[in-house]
Amino acid sequence: MPVAAPGRRLLASVPFGFVRARSAGRARRPVSASLNLVSFIDFLVTMVVFLITSFSAEGSIGTSDPLIRPPTAAHATAIELAPIIAVNREAVTIDGRFVADTPSLGAPGAPPRIDALVRDLATQKRSWQLLHPRRDFPGTVVIQADREIDFRVIRVLMRAAAEAGYGDVSFAVRPAATR
Repeated sequence: MPVAAPGRRLLASVPFGFVRARSAGRARRPVSASLNLVSFIDFLVTMVVFLITSFSAEGSIGTSDPLIRPPTAAHATAIELAPIIAVNREAVTIDGRFVADTPSLGAPGAPPRIDALVRDLATQKRSWQLLHPRRDFPGTVVIQADREIDFRVIRVLMRAAAEAGYGDVSFAVRPAATR
């Protein structure tokens, strides 16, 4: 193989003229492309309309637990920001954290108090009072229970909420269909 003189040899063997012109920097069109603003604005308008239609100003408690089937009610109000105690056939949770098992609460001779629930609610009350020092504590708690849960379990939960300082107990229900 003979030694060649130094120089530019990048893509010199390719027979296409446009490739050789681009590699040499003599392309007919510029390398940078322009952005079509009309389609970009259409996309943004579509996204804004979608987000506005899917936004809900009033909160909703969608049952995240498939084991909870809330009862229906004819007269209901919008929910407020409050701790949520969820009760299904297996467990009692507060804001998604396990505090007790439901079968032991519904059994005769069950403990009349759930210490973990009272402790957790009292901690949330102290946190609320620290964050809002000049306002009175509303004391609202929401119980989201399955419609088949025994009332003795609900009564234990309501007593635990009252012991922690939550006097306003609300129940999460599904609105009844209006005719």
